[in-house]
Amino acid sequence: MELPNTVTREKLYEEVWKTPGRQLAERCGVSDVALAKICRKMNVPR
Repeated sequence: MELPNTVTREKLYEEVWKTPGRQLAERCGVSDVALAKICRKMNVPR
């Protein structure tokens, strides 16, 4: 999954729960810390 400039909370939630965080971050082209911050801002539990 490549993160577009915008992503829905539902899509992010789905991806976070089916893919390990580091793998998802790598696929999206961001660090795992950046992905965690995005999840926190969008209220997506990890």
